[in-house]
Amino acid sequence: MRSILLGLALAGALLACRSVSDVSVGAQLSLDLHEAKWKQRTFTSYTCDLAQERFGFRSNVHITVHDTTIVSVIDNATGLPPQVDLGSTTIDGLYAAAQSVVGSKYTTLEIEFNEQYSYPTLVSMSNNDPGGPYTAQVSNLSPLP
Repeated sequence: MRSILLGLALAGALLACRSVSDVSVGAQLSLDLHEAKWKQRTFTSYTCDLAQERFGFRSNVHITVHDTTIVSVIDNATGLPPQVDLGSTTIDGLYAAAQSVVGSKYTTLEIEFNEQYSYPTLVSMSNNDPGGPYTAQVSNLSPLP
């Protein structure tokens, strides 16, 4: 048990590093572990709050997901559909985005997880992309029947 905790602590410490060469293995291990746990969840539909920053714009929406499809997006500030669509994503979409940059040259990935359901609560990616960095924060995830 102690070796498992040490391994997870080491993976978490490596994940917090900023150097791509330092974090690649630890980040990939932690990301794979959490994604595998997420895929084993007992529910397929859920709601959550998703705050995103991309292209210099911010959005804070409440999304409803059935299976792998977003069926509702509501702006948390107005209670209406958002006026600026930053391309809301599912938890699976966040995992795919994070997986796509692990180990990429000149890319920084910061990711944090909810341990109960094993979904990412923070995904922050930056590189030399002219569109700028991308940040997503997920909170208040609730499974639906």
